[in-house]
Amino acid sequence: MKSLGITGNIGSGKSSVLNIVKNMGNTTYDLDDVAKNFYKNDPNIKNDILEIFPKVKSNKNEIDIKKLGKIVFNDSKKLRTLQEIIWPQVEKYIINKIKNTSNLIIFEGALIIEAEWYKLFDFIWIIDSKVELSQNRVTNSRNLSKKDFEMILSHQNNINEMVKILSMNNVPYSIITNNSDFKTLQKETEKKFKNLSNK
Repeated sequence: MKSLGITGNIGSGKSSVLNIVKNMGNTTYDLDDVAKNFYKNDPNIKNDILEIFPKVKSNKNEIDIKKLGKIVFNDSKKLRTLQEIIWPQVEKYIINKIKNTSNLIIFEGALIIEAEWYKLFDFIWIIDSKVELSQNRVTNSRNLSKKDFEMILSHQNNINEMVKILSMNNVPYSIITNNSDFKTLQKETEKKFKNLSNK
């Protein structure tokens, strides 16, 4: 076992699970942060995005992530255009990190299935949560409206679709249900990690 991918819909608790395994001493990466670093620090990606989406340029000549998100999540064609720019770079990043470590390495991302990055990992965890709970978490912590939540969710596979894709591709996975409090999630995550370590 060398790599683990953690995925799930918006607000399901992916970041909480990532932090739990990180605090257990593991090397972890948030793929959303990885993408944002590319937007900020890779001049080629930055120029490509600002050329296609000039309205997202900030006063400091940077990419305004919130503006970019509102544009692409309201237009599937524009979202796909952005994905075609950023996804290959994120994939190269993942491959490089896995290649250059001998220890278990863990990545978290909402679009691991959609981007087909699941093919890069030895094991996948899907974090599952009731939509109402996920929505409450997001609206309380990220200042997103119900409309924004539903818009982002509409671009993500549901759990049945995730399971179907992983099963069809013979990718081993487990589901962690997050419909209770943090202590329950922590206990379940630690249990799943112990089982993972024995594989």
